[in-house]
Amino acid sequence: MRATAHAGNRLSRSGLLLVLAATIAVLPGCYAKRFKRMDLELAALGERADSLQAEQARTRAELADVRTQVAAHEQTMRSLRAGTQTRSEELIGRIDQLESRLEDQGKQLDDLSGRVRTRSSVLDSVMTPLSKPPAGKTPAGKAPVSANPSSIKVDPTAAYDQAVLDFTQGRFPLALGEFRAFVAANGTTDLADNAQYGVGESFYAVGQYDSAAAAYRDVVEKWPEGDKVPAALYKLGIAYQKSNRSPEARTTFRTLIDKYPRTGEARLAEERLKEMDQR
Repeated sequence: MRATAHAGNRLSRSGLLLVLAATIAVLPGCYAKRFKRMDLELAALGERADSLQAEQARTRAELADVRTQVAAHEQTMRSLRAGTQTRSEELIGRIDQLESRLEDQGKQLDDLSGRVRTRSSVLDSVMTPLSKPPAGKTPAGKAPVSANPSSIKVDPTAAYDQAVLDFTQGRFPLALGEFRAFVAANGTTDLADNAQYGVGESFYAVGQYDSAAAAYRDVVEKWPEGDKVPAALYKLGIAYQKSNRSPEARTTFRTLIDKYPRTGEARLAEERLKEMDQR
């Protein structure tokens, strides 16, 4: 359309120049000079018009190219903003989870410290040497009092607390023996699954991941209704990862997510699976 109009303009100008040329030929000298000057000015204007039209076409092409670049840039920015927002939300969620875990662990440590102090006080009072009458002056009718330690009954909770204390202070081999002894002696108590989980944690802390995995499996299989099952499943999946057993790790994480979807361990398992998918 523009090309046709442009061509028409050129023809019109050409026709006008021919008319002027013919007119100049029949006019007197003064008019001939004036029309000749007009002819030259008209030719210059025509060239200028052609130049402007060409420049206008280049400008339109450049404008179209810039608009295309702006549209592409806006699309890129939208994608970046969406990706940044998603990543920020993931990081914020992760921070919230970690802060919640830290708060919960702090409460557990405070509670444990109080229980340890209580048990220590009880043990100190129990183990205080019993007073004995002077030699040879035992009251009539009474047998000497024996302070046989084997006759002293210690609360199982105190043994569990001691194992936890040794673990938190980095005495992992000692804690391992204490957790195992507790499970063997108190396998039917409420703390038995916790102690078995402690066995797994003790193995894990020293890098024995296969043994840790076996201990975590025992928690799930022997105490399926216990409150340590989600944590045991999560650590079992990590132990499998450490042992380069990725298929078992994936299966374990998915089991945790399916059975305990609302737990913190399930959310952590989802993050683990995402990380594994990205590798």
